[in-house]
Amino acid sequence: MALAASATSREHWLDGLRGIAAAIVAWFHFTVGEMGPPYRSFWTNPAEDNRRWFQLPPFRLIFAGQAMVLIFFVISGYAVSISIIRLREEAPAQFYRKLTSSVLRRGFRLYIPVLILCLLSHVALYTGLIDWTPGNPTEGCPGAEPWSALGPHVSCLTLTFLTTLDLSGPIFVTGYNFHLWTISYEFRCSLAVYLVILGLASVKAQMRLAIVACLGVVFLWFGSPMFSAFLTGLLFAELDVAQQQVLFPPSVGKRYRTGLANWISLLPGLLFGIAIFLLCLPQDPSFPPEFWFQSRLALPFYVDPTMRIRAWHAVGAILVVGTLRHLPLVRAPLESKLAQFLGMISFSIYLLHPLFIMVLRNRILDAVCRRLWGTDFWQTRQDESAWHVLFLAWAVAGAIMGPLLVLASGYMARSVDRRSVAFSYQVEKILCGR
Repeated sequence: MALAASATSREHWLDGLRGIAAAIVAWFHFTVGEMGPPYRSFWTNPAEDNRRWFQLPPFRLIFAGQAMVLIFFVISGYAVSISIIRLREEAPAQFYRKLTSSVLRRGFRLYIPVLILCLLSHVALYTGLIDWTPGNPTEGCPGAEPWSALGPHVSCLTLTFLTTLDLSGPIFVTGYNFHLWTISYEFRCSLAVYLVILGLASVKAQMRLAIVACLGVVFLWFGSPMFSAFLTGLLFAELDVAQQQVLFPPSVGKRYRTGLANWISLLPGLLFGIAIFLLCLPQDPSFPPEFWFQSRLALPFYVDPTMRIRAWHAVGAILVVGTLRHLPLVRAPLESKLAQFLGMISFSIYLLHPLFIMVLRNRILDAVCRRLWGTDFWQTRQDESAWHVLFLAWAVAGAIMGPLLVLASGYMARSVDRRSVAFSYQVEKILCGR
């Protein structure tokens, strides 16, 4: 019972961690491109424009939106696998039934909310609520202007949704839904995890743990940090099942848990600090001094600088989730009511926040600056003496948009996200004749 309670607790704090990560991603997109110093290295020149305390870890964590995506992937790897592998030893028939059901339902679970988001955002584009121009003529949305002919808009909407499925061919359309690149990774990596679970179902417990760990390292080494993050989530799920004495005889399980706990008890604090440092690394392909270890190791191989940075973010995400499993006091805030609520609506926050930014942010910034300074936001930001107006404008924009985003996300979680789960079960019943 104690072990079962512990496992449940771990799932709760993972929900809280996912909610906090979603909030950081929303804050990242709210400020990136507008606030320069938080997204530059502490050592960037000229020094007078940098060397700010919030450019250093752990403070820079609140601006580390790109690194938070890797935390999503680690948690997703755990979430899609834990309920399946718990059945592997207890009820093999139910294990295979659960596995096939998960494979069948995963696409509906992910893409029904995505489709609704695409429809909402394109309605906003068509009615002129958002101002977006395709980056180039080949992006797939020529002629999709506000209140114009419907044909180009239908084409743009269709290609946008197909892009999230990796089915748009040479035309890659994200534009106003620039954040949806993660959805195709979620889907593909989830299916890959299901395949790994199936392929290793008959392998001995100790060997299964070793194989999953090795696969994670190999994919990270050769530049696939997203899949490596998913595999590590699966590894953590396997460890949880192992610790519940499902995979080991009691005496072996006891020695395993005791030996592992004694060894790990010396490391979590140090590894957690390293994890925060890695998550705070700036997305700078010039590799500033924070990447002193990168110049010596040059890892992972065969990928561009951007993917190398993402790989180090993946290592940070893996270490954060792995060490928090052994730091109950540190993870306690993640089990608070606020964190759990954010976790419940995290997917909706992730989907909706760019729409709120494009519709509301610049309008609010302009309105505050015109009211207090007599010029629009872009003119006001050129005036060094208007720093207090800019600060107030950003504070007002955040104070208005934050609660609205939370309310809308809560509504979407109830009316779309949860219903997509129920709908996926209904589709499964129809397809399987049940």
